[in-house]
Amino acid sequence: MEVTSVTLDQATASVEVGKTVKVTATVVPADATDKTVTYSIDDDTIATVTADGTITGVKAGSATVTVTAGDKTATTAVTVTDAA
Repeated sequence: MEVTSVTLDQATASVEVGKTVKVTATVVPADATDKTVTYSIDDDTIATVTADGTITGVKAGSATVTVTAGDKTATTAVTVTDAA
């Protein structure tokens, strides 16, 4: 069964420089043949994202995390702020 959609648990995420926050992807249907998800970020000078969706703030600014499953994608806007 093919992936019909992928969603992220947060439409936006905020993180301080040097800290982490995690976003989680949900693939529909639950019994999809290939539920592999891939995370990427459009500006790794602002933040980085690992294979499990952990975002680490690098410097203050904004970036977009994209998760892909099959041919479906979802995005989360990430705001990185300076540590308090």
